[in-house]
Amino acid sequence: MMDKLQIPVKLGKGAFGEHLIQDDAYARGISAMIEFKSLLDRYQVSKVEIYGTSVLRNALNAANFIHEAESIIGHPIKVINGLDEAEFIYYGVKSAVPLGNEPHLIMDIGGGSVEFIIADDHHIYWRKSYEIGAARLIEKFSTNDPMDEESILSLESYLEKELQEVWINAFKYKIKTLVGASGSFESVSGMEMDIYLSNVQSEHFVHHIIDLHHFEEIYQKIVNSTQEELKYIPGLPLFRVEMITVAIIMIRYVMHRLKLGKMIASDYALKEGVMFKLMQETTAVGKD
Repeated sequence: MMDKLQIPVKLGKGAFGEHLIQDDAYARGISAMIEFKSLLDRYQVSKVEIYGTSVLRNALNAANFIHEAESIIGHPIKVINGLDEAEFIYYGVKSAVPLGNEPHLIMDIGGGSVEFIIADDHHIYWRKSYEIGAARLIEKFSTNDPMDEESILSLESYLEKELQEVWINAFKYKIKTLVGASGSFESVSGMEMDIYLSNVQSEHFVHHIIDLHHFEEIYQKIVNSTQEELKYIPGLPLFRVEMITVAIIMIRYVMHRLKLGKMIASDYALKEGVMFKLMQETTAVGKD
């Protein structure tokens, strides 16, 4: 890898009530595009793929943002639907996690949407994208700091109703394992490593099996901490602090609701899935 640039834009922050990208988020997004353009020029990159997800699918001013961003970066932005997003996530995850022949439930928590995929190494059996991402749920449920028990119960009740198809299909395919795609799951993995496994010499792997006792203790620590206190939890990146509480409540609810006995965090998700598909296409063209 020549370089990696990750900029936490939070394009959807405050966008979901009015269905508008807010001015400050809009400015952060454009600033990020300028930085990416500088990186592309530095390495003289000619092949560029840019994908837009939940916010650009739904915001009323998304077209304005896309037009301005494309004029800066010099390449088109492809806004993909939720099913395509889920498929890319699957290809990213299967590049990091050996799924074998047993169906796993893959979960990817974004700011605007959450994707669920049931798949093994060979097939996608079911997939769906829900517009219930962490940023949306913060606007809807996270009014106290830390969240009170009533808000947590309200969020869990909401998830119970919204995710009926997840429950049905998870039971249908006898799911035993949750695979978390990057993002919040990577943060949980990082917290476990720093809090519990800091003395363990480890090689870098692209997936990590999370100890469920450690997860429960991390959950309790997260939901009982203020936003300020979260900044000092080892292994939790600062840019994840704002959304980690609602994200970990979602993860725990899915685990408990389906009585799952194993959780795996994958370092790979959407962007790695895109690269996987592009490499497949390039190889296919080369063979022709």
